[in-house]
Amino acid sequence: MFFLRKKNKPIIIPRSDHTLSRRDIDPDALKVLYRLASLNHAAYLVGGSVRDLLLGRKPKDFDVGTDARPREIKSIFKNCFLVGKRFRLAHIVFGKKVIETATFRKAPAQDAVQDEHGLYQYEDNTFGTPQEDALRRDFTVNGLFYDIKTFSIIDYVGGLKDLKSKTIRSIGDPSIRFREDPVRMMRAVRFAAKLGFDICSADIKAIRKYAGDLGNASLSRLCEEIQRLFVHQATERSLRLAYEYGLLAVLLPSLHQWLSEKPENCEAVWQALHALDQTAAKQDVSNAVAFAMLFYPMVTETVEQLRAKTPTGKRFNVFHARRLAAEKVLTPIVKHYRFPRALWMTAIDILELTDRLTRKPDPASARDIRFINHGIFPEILQGAEVFKTLFPTRPWQIEVWQALYQKAGPIARQKRDEDFVPPANPHTRKARRRHTKRRRKNHAPNAQQQPTPSA
Repeated sequence: MFFLRKKNKPIIIPRSDHTLSRRDIDPDALKVLYRLASLNHAAYLVGGSVRDLLLGRKPKDFDVGTDARPREIKSIFKNCFLVGKRFRLAHIVFGKKVIETATFRKAPAQDAVQDEHGLYQYEDNTFGTPQEDALRRDFTVNGLFYDIKTFSIIDYVGGLKDLKSKTIRSIGDPSIRFREDPVRMMRAVRFAAKLGFDICSADIKAIRKYAGDLGNASLSRLCEEIQRLFVHQATERSLRLAYEYGLLAVLLPSLHQWLSEKPENCEAVWQALHALDQTAAKQDVSNAVAFAMLFYPMVTETVEQLRAKTPTGKRFNVFHARRLAAEKVLTPIVKHYRFPRALWMTAIDILELTDRLTRKPDPASARDIRFINHGIFPEILQGAEVFKTLFPTRPWQIEVWQALYQKAGPIARQKRDEDFVPPANPHTRKARRRHTKRRRKNHAPNAQQQPTPSA
């Protein structure tokens, strides 16, 4: 099927010609769409959810676009909260789920000025039409709309064509769009890895040219985007692309420099991340495990350097050396980006302790019981599964540790505590009911008795 779009005219695909079904849309998102449509508002499913549904993937979340203003949305839904300062968004809450609903916005004006870093700065967003809202989005595949009234797909930006050709393409001039928001370069890499798409040549050229602008983005956003590079089952490709296009040199310069020293370093990292992706295809893997695997080859090399510096005849504690090496490699990075402490401390523990799962546990050992009752032990098991994929010849005892964890771990202990019923004591006497004395009512004092008159 060819998609021909005239200038300023959208492509509209009727329900009979596309595969997106309401059965695949979240029921709460449908409630929001139907309610807005019943009050004569435009109600579109927008963004990545339309893209994923057309690709046969399960969307992570569902976003709604409408012509209703934020205050109108709040008056329609009692479970609505308005958030944001520059542009108000409506969060419609269903339990722990949030359906983000936004009023259509205009693309920024083109008379932008450059700030002190050379980045383009625009005025705040203003309300607009559906077409203007599509044109302000980052990539064409994210600019598709699903109209709940007609059940049709609306394409203002050529997203259907790029979806068919599996291409990531910026909406508008990529040089301008990436300088508006440098984090879009990381998003391009992440979407290409996640969807298995290729980035178009114009976007690649702009990424290589303006990769250095990433250093001007806020640290909080970069910290978040680095963690998002750990794409489910596609971490290897996302980091490969980031390294190839020069983004890794700005994000993680120490890792980029180490990778550039010799080809063997690159191969070691890609193999570790490939094992991570293989494990992620079978079970959930946390960001801490991914973080540990990304830096595992660097840490291993640092351990060998510490071993070489150990005096002859002195015992070398490999577990302690791993912790020292992990702290040496990770500390500068986590201090710069202020990664959550739970993330990098767990990654250090995984790098240090995972090898303990190569021996059988002793159920009578207090040390082993303390180990499995530690809060990070489930992630230690995840890390061991990745290392088992990477080093299949090692004598891993993961199943034995898993069985002990199920038998004597915190979950089993909690269940035993919940199921515990104290035994009845036959010698315990039934508690007697305590009777309290009933208080007498206060009566008025009797009148003084009059003397009997004498006869």
